[in-house]
Amino acid sequence: MSYGTMGTGLGAPVGGAIPNLGNLAGTPAPAAAGGGLNLGSTIDSNLLLSGLGKVLSGTGELLQSAGSGLSAGGYTPLSSTTNLPDFSSLNTGLPNLGNQGMGTGGGLDAIVKQLNDLVGQLSAMVNANPAPQAPAPAPAPAPQVDPVANLVNQANVDPQLRNAVTQVAQDPVGNKLLQGAVNDGLAGIQLANMPAGFFGQTLPQAKQVQIAPQTLQGNDLVRTIGHELVHAATLGNGDSLREENVADQIGTQIQQRQTGFGPGYVLGGDAYNGLPQDNGISSALKLLGITI
Repeated sequence: MSYGTMGTGLGAPVGGAIPNLGNLAGTPAPAAAGGGLNLGSTIDSNLLLSGLGKVLSGTGELLQSAGSGLSAGGYTPLSSTTNLPDFSSLNTGLPNLGNQGMGTGGGLDAIVKQLNDLVGQLSAMVNANPAPQAPAPAPAPAPQVDPVANLVNQANVDPQLRNAVTQVAQDPVGNKLLQGAVNDGLAGIQLANMPAGFFGQTLPQAKQVQIAPQTLQGNDLVRTIGHELVHAATLGNGDSLREENVADQIGTQIQQRQTGFGPGYVLGGDAYNGLPQDNGISSALKLLGITI
């Protein structure tokens, strides 16, 4: 069986010496002696490794074409008894194929085995450097929590009052009042029927703010809620004429900042008869961060 000479293809006779590839450094290469393959003396080993891989691949294909082909599990190990060139002059750092001699079936088997070993080593070198993995996608950002909505939710607000309570909570002073009332155990801000002339009230024992339904129809809803939250946030000191006036002042200011509306009714009446003049409301509000 003939493997041909380089550049002529399969089936050409081997006859004569194996071609001389020359000296890659630019100097004339000596003629090949004794049928050996002279690859030159100054080839860089790293470049030669790549070239040798291609030569080995081509040689393997030639050898395998004469055999039974590829098996289902990978390449079929090479086996033949035909002479191959002498690779003993190569200095690449890879295993030396040795000088097996010409026309010796056992020597060719040894060369074929070493070729298979080299192919395995080259495959291992490629597999040792796998392609980089794509980075894992960044985790989705956590949903942002609206502190105002969260505070209003904690206040247990009647749905019809939610918008007005939210306006109060968006005001810097109103937010402190609502937070203080919630911290003090506010049970809820609800609608409740009241006598005529009453717009809202705070029940200290129940810790609940109640708003009259008729207040929903006017422009003083935010003012009334702000007023009652002054009481709900300072339940520990009772009530006084001073506290009622301060509560109305704060509620009116919150409403003006949030809606632009001024007061629609005048605070007063018999409900405040008998209240003490002052109960320390200014000091109680300072504890909440509110100065009047």
